[in-house]
Amino acid sequence: MEANSSKAGADGDTPEKVRAFIAVEIPEGVKAELGRFEARLKMAGADVKWVRPESMHITLRFMGYLSKEQVRLAEEAVVISAEKFTPFQIEVQGLGTFPENKRPRVIWAGLSRGAKELSEVFQSLEQELILRDLGEADRPFAGHLTLGRVKTGKNLDNLLEYLNKEGSRNFGGFEVKNICLYQSRLHPTGAVYTVLKEGALTGGPGGV
Repeated sequence: MEANSSKAGADGDTPEKVRAFIAVEIPEGVKAELGRFEARLKMAGADVKWVRPESMHITLRFMGYLSKEQVRLAEEAVVISAEKFTPFQIEVQGLGTFPENKRPRVIWAGLSRGAKELSEVFQSLEQELILRDLGEADRPFAGHLTLGRVKTGKNLDNLLEYLNKEGSRNFGGFEVKNICLYQSRLHPTGAVYTVLKEGALTGGPGGV
């Protein structure tokens, strides 16, 4: 169960609430590699809504619409969770779909390094959010970057064939130094993200 939701306007907000999520930012170099590969995937002609490279991130938890007080509590949870961990390396490698069959809904890039550490961060974050009555995640955590969302079955076989051939492709690595609470404003051209709070992985007393 996610945090409370509310009817939103075109920009993703209401007068009282903002649409928010918690994620790990990825560096421009990795985004560029993913963007170049995404351009090649588009050549398959499949009916997919592709994620813009500049909007790519690793989502830890989608929060839904939060009130000002809930935003404050979520910011608190982000900072406290981050302080328990030291920075760690992530390698973006591999491709796949959710679900793993011939009728996928999501195309993603995976992690060949850092998935365990990322899962531990998520578990800590989840505890802090639940403690503050901000709800539970509605699905198990799986570290990945969403590349696109399948709309119809048009030319899907071509796309899946290419994904299978490139299944072990490496897009580069980076060091995770913080996690962020983002505001997401919805626009016709795509969502616009703004950092509301950054939690640094400082590995304080008792940290991992």
